[in-house]
Amino acid sequence: MDSEQKFTEVKSTYEIEDWFYSQLSNYNRDEQANIIGQFLEVMKSLPLGNEWTQETAGVVIQKEPLFFAIEYLKEENEPIVLVDLHELEVDEYLEFISNKKSIKSYYDGREERAHKIDDKESSRI
Repeated sequence: MDSEQKFTEVKSTYEIEDWFYSQLSNYNRDEQANIIGQFLEVMKSLPLGNEWTQETAGVVIQKEPLFFAIEYLKEENEPIVLVDLHELEVDEYLEFISNKKSIKSYYDGREERAHKIDDKESSRI
């Protein structure tokens, strides 16, 4: 008896430009996975750019911290495009934090919204 093959269509939610990929290759596999993983965690929380690229920043915690910025393009109904990746000095990273444009601030904002929803639901019980 032959079984019918089933295919699942996977819609890409982000694209990587050649320059970003080239810059990413400057880091080891653990750093690469950490950088991409952090971005993917907050990707849906990032604001739309209206045809302009934007940047967000993060840090890879290790013996010697790696501060980085990701330049991306996010438009409505389009996949996010990762455009550029570069290292930052700690002062530059702190500026992203104070402007609430770091990966951490988007992640924390997402967590706060989730808690507010949970609090509203528990108050209905």
